[in-house]
Amino acid sequence: MTRKLWWMILLIPLAMSCSRNDDEFSHVRNECLESQEGSVSEQLRNLDRAALLSNPGEYLRDPEGYLRSRGVDIEAYQQEVATHFSRPWSERRGVEYSDRNTTITLVRSPIDQLTHSISASALTTQRDVLDAEIEIPNLFGFAYQLTEHDWSIFFWEALNFSTVSRTSTIPGAAQLSKALGAPAISLTISDTGGLLAYDFFEDGEQTEAFYRSADQPENCPDGGNLALQRYVYPPNPDIDPEAGDLVVCFGSNRRQIDVAVLKDTSGFVNQFMCELGAYDPDIGINYLLGAYRLELGNLYTVQNPGFRITLPFSDQEVHTVPDFVRVDFFKFED
Repeated sequence: MTRKLWWMILLIPLAMSCSRNDDEFSHVRNECLESQEGSVSEQLRNLDRAALLSNPGEYLRDPEGYLRSRGVDIEAYQQEVATHFSRPWSERRGVEYSDRNTTITLVRSPIDQLTHSISASALTTQRDVLDAEIEIPNLFGFAYQLTEHDWSIFFWEALNFSTVSRTSTIPGAAQLSKALGAPAISLTISDTGGLLAYDFFEDGEQTEAFYRSADQPENCPDGGNLALQRYVYPPNPDIDPEAGDLVVCFGSNRRQIDVAVLKDTSGFVNQFMCELGAYDPDIGINYLLGAYRLELGNLYTVQNPGFRITLPFSDQEVHTVPDFVRVDFFKFED
């Protein structure tokens, strides 16, 4: 599966010269730690942003030449990108942001225990399906765990939602947290709706929630026993002076935060995941089955093709393959 970096070529000086609190750059910064001082990434952040915005054509005509003329070591930058992209999967934490529309449940539990709990709600369960053929029903899900990670991940999909009448039989984060006596996270990322949200549960009780949506809600979602506060931040005029206010909802019974950090929404969620030792690798249906459109009743091979990128200003590809403990498959009643 290819993760393209061509868009980074256009956004490099604009995004990386932003303040670290600017949300527009957060999706290309997936590490739990900031880049080291003196790195090429740091150089890019220190570019003269005003000069670029005053004459963007100079950069767009020759991006590589523009950056080289300002002292950016392109080869070193390529090496930084390659090193980050191919870093060991066992050490990764946080969120791999991408253009997608998904909700996943992460549970701090071994895959054996998670699958056992989900199986109570499933019609059938198939364990260790990597490289095996499976028949696709209307309502199904996968659970997996990466090697040397404490958290396992579960997600489900319906081919035709109009026929689904019992989605409540699919266990959610709260139910799994209670059943396993373990922390659980429901994480939603929607590029289409500009939605980024999580709900955090401990022993089945919700203790923290975060919500950001492009529709600038007047009221926060119902947090049940958890009170969510609404925070409004004005747009950054250097990036998009015509953008609307950023509206964020947050509530927690487990910690207090400096609300200023909520403005960097993607960075805030990434840091939340890092602090819990959790990792969302952006592995979903398309990755495991190699298809964007699935046909009911067809057979598909569960695969682990790895991820590829083409380095900026280069034809060189970098390939990295996740290490799974196991991948399990569930069929649910619809």
